[in-house]
Amino acid sequence: MAGGIVAAVLFVAVSIWPFVTSNQLGTPKGGANPATASDDTGSRGAPAQQSAESTVGKNDPSGQEDSSGGRARAIKESSHALQLDPQQRDQVKNIIARQPAPPKIDKKAPFEMMIGASVPRQVVLKDLPAEVTQVLNGYWGDQYVLVQDALIIVDQHSARIVAIVPGVA
Repeated sequence: MAGGIVAAVLFVAVSIWPFVTSNQLGTPKGGANPATASDDTGSRGAPAQQSAESTVGKNDPSGQEDSSGGRARAIKESSHALQLDPQQRDQVKNIIARQPAPPKIDKKAPFEMMIGASVPRQVVLKDLPAEVTQVLNGYWGDQYVLVQDALIIVDQHSARIVAIVPGVA
């Protein structure tokens, strides 16, 4: 009889453990940073970030991806909220608006909208204008795509998202 009770308790504990731990830790499934995650979801059901950037992606554009995925990890781990004042956002918006035929995805992106997420090679990217790198003070040599109204900056070497700038397209 005692063995049956122990088995029942273990079954219940194992069944509800994933739900209890994700709520207590404050981290949504997928490991999103709660400070920058939103209630929206990306194309794969993971939380989508609305406005974020990677310190590693911003300040180390020449970093090469290695076989262990170290750069991708560093990009994701250095994610934090993007801090742009309205003037900077307007400058970026004006620069992007002047670009001839910027690559744009009007629907849901075919990739997760999170810092460190991989952008498929079939997504058309263009080189980030030098004027944008000056306004943002980083991302030299990186590429971009517009997804709905957001500027998505992609690391040139690892094809990972390094910044999400909403409201510029």
